[in-house]
Amino acid sequence: MVQIRVEKAKIDQKQTSLLVIGVFEGERDFSQSKELDPSVLTYIKEALENKDFRGTFGSSMVAYTLGKGPMKKIMLLGLGKREKFTDEMARICAGKAAHRAKELGTKEFSILQFSNLDEGLVEAMTEGIALALYTFDKYKAQDKESVRVEEVTILINSDSPRFSMIAERASHVADAVNFARDLGNLPPNDCPPAYLASVALSLAADYGMKTRVIDRYELENMNMGGIVAVGKGSNNPPKLIILEYNGAPVSDAKPYLLIGKAVTFDAGGISLKPSEKMDEMKFDKCGGCNVLAILRAVASLKLAVNVIGIVPAVENMPSSTAYKPADIVRMYNGKTVEVLNTDAEGRMILADALAYGIATYNPKAVIDMATLTGAAIIALGANVAALVGNNKQLTDRVRRMAEKAGERVWDLPLYDEFHEQIKSPYADIKNIGGRPGGAITAAAFLSNFVNGVPWVHMDIAGTAWTQDGTYERSYNPKGATGFGIRTLLKLLGEEEKPSSQGLQQPQQLQQQQ
Repeated sequence: MVQIRVEKAKIDQKQTSLLVIGVFEGERDFSQSKELDPSVLTYIKEALENKDFRGTFGSSMVAYTLGKGPMKKIMLLGLGKREKFTDEMARICAGKAAHRAKELGTKEFSILQFSNLDEGLVEAMTEGIALALYTFDKYKAQDKESVRVEEVTILINSDSPRFSMIAERASHVADAVNFARDLGNLPPNDCPPAYLASVALSLAADYGMKTRVIDRYELENMNMGGIVAVGKGSNNPPKLIILEYNGAPVSDAKPYLLIGKAVTFDAGGISLKPSEKMDEMKFDKCGGCNVLAILRAVASLKLAVNVIGIVPAVENMPSSTAYKPADIVRMYNGKTVEVLNTDAEGRMILADALAYGIATYNPKAVIDMATLTGAAIIALGANVAALVGNNKQLTDRVRRMAEKAGERVWDLPLYDEFHEQIKSPYADIKNIGGRPGGAITAAAFLSNFVNGVPWVHMDIAGTAWTQDGTYERSYNPKGATGFGIRTLLKLLGEEEKPSSQGLQQPQQLQQQQ
């Protein structure tokens, strides 16, 4: 993992192999001009005057200083229009600088703050660098000649220690995202449910958390019919993985309950998926991987909150023992489900996890993350996650944190009409509601298992990995993205603040619109 630190330093005194200077489009004045060698400054000014470099968003130009100053090279990095510059653009630009530095074969570089200094800028630049330098090369022969960026210094115009703390915290968060990416990118032959359980056990040992792994036969005895049904078609038995972090100053403070879908491979079961892009169904575990990563970050940051993470982990395979269309399954909370499509398996395992977690831990709020429906991608594309919930205050908080994190989300309504679509003539509910509003009817299904607790469902099917239609961001390499981790860590971090208020009980959604 790259080491990123914040430092106040004059650039004419900073020994570095590469100095990155951000340039806004159409601007030619350098506030750092007095600190650069006159010959280097002349070269840069000529490049700007002649429009060899325009400062367009994401563009770059590298100049060698030829010994004129303590830096060996200078990179001009285009920041785009100043009036349009945001923390998300800073994140992307910092990632682009990191990529270019790697291409140049440098192990270390320094980068000047892009704009007016604040905590959001330092956080965004730190995240952009750390996330952009992620690689998943576990299965590749090691290239001994390849150079990795090992150290980055963000140069700022303040010596306040709080900016170092912000960078350190952002590094922990980025580390958690990359941890989730590592898990999400694992192939299914190396990441069955038992492997995720072993990861949770290791996290508990390393970070002083409590853990419990519930195996298939205990799941059967506990009447977790949804998890058992989906998992019984595979030779890799299902697991229900539980991690508990207790950091609140009041020992009996109600916890946040996070639940993540982890289908380590989803063939669709008897309702077999098309073969095209079925390889991407290794990413159907990303919700669960995210929850494990969030618990890891919460523990490493020592947040003053209580958090329970529950990960139902299964493989959804076709076999002679697999559950079948027309089966009726009794769930943990006693409700019966008519199975019309075995590829709607995620809601089956989430439902049991929701009902069990709420009954066992009495949480203050519940958030689930799942690559749940293709309908969410049809509705919102590959760059926006769907939010559906029963509590406007909680949904609004998630949306605000997502905006700060640069992770796009959008609310979908849960009107009574959607509940009508999942009524079954033979059971309490059925596991699909037809094509109309498929992302919402999936959430309507889940709402049967939250028992009135404040709840938000995040459908990350379009955003959990890079796929057709994904907007290119420098800090999101190909594969699993870890989408949603930074958002929920912001929400849990906000909980530490005295101004945080309790959540209101759910209201009728018609009153919230």
